Amino acid sequence: MLEEKKITTLVTTKDKVLSDLKLEVINLKDLQTAKQSLKKTGALKKVFANFFEEPVKKAYDAYKSIRDRRNIIISGIEEKEFVLKQNIIDYLDKNDIRDGDFIRTEGIEFEINMPDFIEGIRNGNVPENLIAVNEAELKKQIKAMGDLLDIPGITVVKKKFIRLKSEGFKALA
Repeated sequence: MLEEKKITTLVTTKDKVLSDLKLEVINLKDLQTAKQSLKKTGALKKVFANFFEEPVKKAYDAYKSIRDRRNIIISGIEEKEFVLKQNIIDYLDKNDIRDGDFIRTEGIEFEINMPDFIEGIRNGNVPENLIAVNEAELKKQIKAMGDLLDIPGITVVKKKFIRLKSEGFKALA
């Protein structure tokens, strides 16, 4: 852990060095002083960087470990959730059931075949506002045209989605 005494000493040293700096350079003497001051500030930066390097590294390592563990747990939950949602969709569709607990929506995903897309650009078959593969614009056009969208290199695939009406974490109770 960082020692408070060392931190106080370093901060006092920093304040002293910074207060002694003469920032104006109007003659050769000032130039020499400024060069020396610059060396002191460089050394001071290095002292602080080195002083905090180990605690920062330890904190970052701890953060990464916690983040990675969280992501592993959440991805496991999301995998199960995806399978469960697909099974619910399949059951509801198979039995033609409308269930008020679910909001049924459809989404669209797309894939870009870059060589075909580029060929479409060359042939003038791709609208100019999509040339930079503006995904927001592409999604707008897909929303408007659906699977009728005909742009070389882009495949529109309809997918079914559901989401559970939820009131926060009450489902966990």
